[in-house]
Amino acid sequence: MITGPISSNGTLRYGKDFKGGLFHFQDGEPATLVPMAGDVAIYTADSCNIHAVDEIIEGERLTLTLWFSRDSAHDEDAKLISLLSKNMPELKLPMLASSNMYWFSLDPASHQQLGFDICLARMHVLGFDMCSCQAEGLFSDSTELLMEPLQLVRGNELFKQEFVNILHALQAVQFHHWKASDLPDAQSEVEPGDVDHVVRLSKSQQEVVKSLKSQLLKDHQLVEMIFSCATCSRNQQNFDWERFSAAIVGLEDYTCKLHKELLMSLPYWRTHGIIYSVPPECS
Repeated sequence: MITGPISSNGTLRYGKDFKGGLFHFQDGEPATLVPMAGDVAIYTADSCNIHAVDEIIEGERLTLTLWFSRDSAHDEDAKLISLLSKNMPELKLPMLASSNMYWFSLDPASHQQLGFDICLARMHVLGFDMCSCQAEGLFSDSTELLMEPLQLVRGNELFKQEFVNILHALQAVQFHHWKASDLPDAQSEVEPGDVDHVVRLSKSQQEVVKSLKSQLLKDHQLVEMIFSCATCSRNQQNFDWERFSAAIVGLEDYTCKLHKELLMSLPYWRTHGIIYSVPPECS
């Protein structure tokens, strides 16, 4: 097993960028690892290396975890190549796993009574809510609505574009959040409701938003605690929808580029039975 902190700029500093998150082994030396950007910890994933990580009490600590095995039964490449071969046309849009994969609660005993949907919570702390394009009465479980077409809401504004599901919408929001500083400024200040792709939220739509939040964000304090590192700007006036629209275009371009690379690489992966980086001159 290999695990190591990730940093986009290589300057992650323990105690300054985050607090907590010390890595402990139950037995042996070193007993404790202080995570720094670029560090890699390699150990066998068995009873010889029982380990734990302290709670992150401030900031954000990103970790890439990998498992390696000599047992070919666990080879995922063949399965993934088969999946890609069958579903390549649809792969530009995210596919959801079962809804319970995205539900988080600290208390398993009250799993559905307390907790929240992780995707919706992430959207919420970034200043967005969701409005379903479907009638709620058609679904017995509100989480099923997140697998259907949705629209983004910010304050009393509804973004007209429909997203295929909650993951698709979250991709757009996260891409905008990460790339906002790289996007062009709007030509002029845009007042709420003045952008062609934004309309005022109707009363019935407000009720839908409220209903989704009441059912899928049941523990707001827990949401804020878990995602406290996220930049929340829910009270921001005159949100720049033009820049957000530019982010969606950028996301679509980026997705198409990756899809094209997958299409060019897939024949080589099929031939060799493994997934690897195909040199540009080959593809």
